Amino acid sequence: MDASARRFPDHVDEIGQLRLRDPEFAEICRDLEVLMGLLPCAADDPTLPDIRDSLSGLEKEIRSYLGRSANRQATAPPREPGQPQGSET
Repeated sequence: MDASARRFPDHVDEIGQLRLRDPEFAEICRDLEVLMGLLPCAADDPTLPDIRDSLSGLEKEIRSYLGRSANRQATAPPREPGQPQGSET
């Protein structure tokens, strides 16, 4: 399980879909994975506050993407049976 799935277990499918279709979101998730790989580090490690700040910022960005994705899904017109996703127009 990747870092974004561990941090947002209720959104695993949505995160996977966003990673596939949005390169910027995929990069944010990769950055989160890299930083999570730096933990745990010693409590007196001078980089710990920076790592935590960066993780917090990345998590906020991911939540923002998830919120926008949820809003789009809630307002999307219903699909016809058999119509592929993303072809609502």
